[in-house]
Amino acid sequence: MGNPQNNPTLTLNVVHYLAAGQMSEVIHSKSLNTGVTVKKIIFVFSILLLMACCLGGCSNSSGSNLSPVAEYEGGALFKAGPVNVLRLYGTHYQMGRQYGMLLKNELNALYDLATAKFNSVGYTNLRMQQIANAYYANFPQKYRDVIAGMAETSGLGLEKQILVNGIEIIPKINSIVPHCTGLVAWGDYTGGAPLIFGRNNDDHPFFRNFGGYTVIAVFNPTDGGIPTAIVNYAGVIYAPTGLNRYGIFMEINSGNSPGGFRVDRTPTVVSMFEALQSCSTQAQVNDAFQNIAVDISSIINVADPSSAYSFECSLSAIKRRSADQEGLLVSTNHFIDPSWGLTPPEPDSANGWTVARRNNGIAWAESGKGHLRVEQVRDILSKEITSEGGLFSESTIYQVVAVPQQLTLWLRAPDHFDWQEIDLMELFN
Repeated sequence: MGNPQNNPTLTLNVVHYLAAGQMSEVIHSKSLNTGVTVKKIIFVFSILLLMACCLGGCSNSSGSNLSPVAEYEGGALFKAGPVNVLRLYGTHYQMGRQYGMLLKNELNALYDLATAKFNSVGYTNLRMQQIANAYYANFPQKYRDVIAGMAETSGLGLEKQILVNGIEIIPKINSIVPHCTGLVAWGDYTGGAPLIFGRNNDDHPFFRNFGGYTVIAVFNPTDGGIPTAIVNYAGVIYAPTGLNRYGIFMEINSGNSPGGFRVDRTPTVVSMFEALQSCSTQAQVNDAFQNIAVDISSIINVADPSSAYSFECSLSAIKRRSADQEGLLVSTNHFIDPSWGLTPPEPDSANGWTVARRNNGIAWAESGKGHLRVEQVRDILSKEITSEGGLFSESTIYQVVAVPQQLTLWLRAPDHFDWQEIDLMELFN
């Protein structure tokens, strides 16, 4: 967020500030002999170290690669390399205020970039706002509270904050791009190692413009709900990819059942956020999904630390599909359950290579059976579709690998940053 020390409203660099004052006193105390000075320095830094441990808000004493950046009203911002990672705590409104202040610079920059890029392809600000408002209209109150809190502290105001929340949906009102891949391996495929979930979030290549603003926001609500991390663009409050404290991981792919976009329904990705905040088991997820009405044809892939399922969702029904093989589930953009009576869309090249990506994923998983680890899954996700028989293309906006048992994610945004590891365990209160 630029230089957070320029913002006096943030509680920043407490240790550095105190150390500067105390060290000045030591340096200018000429009456002290060298031995006393050394002792005082040791004493001061011992006190500062104790204070840092007690404050705890920005502690990374566990050996995490998260670097503390700033705190505000109980929330904290960390960096994992170039990736912004938020730990939010409080009511949804309070977490929104924390989010808005801690990523104020990024939210304003993303608004400026998004409006400029969409303007360049024919969208007026008025049309963008109309679409974003229609999408926001079906958000539950608690997520509206997050956005309202953000609007207060980001400096954008509510209207612009709602537009940022809707940037991903603006071109999808008229058409859905058939992209995204999920690959889950466990049991014999990992040789008994923990379950691994690999996910390519694909979209129109236009969205590569915004990939550098992909953030991880960890919500620890005090007004009800399981602590949950979502991966999304800064300021976008729903869960196309998420992991909760109980190791429930889920992600969404577009589907191939008939029907357009139902703007009169709660967005599916918002329902996913709600499920992550309310479900601690696969059984609870299954119950929750049987009671939602999706707004688009979609495939939601869900894993816990020991198994995975695929929920194939049309506008009128939801069917849960089990693994392709014991220990392996690969999902792209066409329904696999034969009871749908649907064939994959043709030609494959005009439909995001959905058949090729699924076949490629299965083939690579079979070739590495017994030895699949995080590195191997990252490699499979990053192989080009046509030239390497993989899953990756210019449409891949960000990639995630998750190990739910360890509450750990790896995140990459091509053209912007390479794989970064994020240990979420210490961020879930």
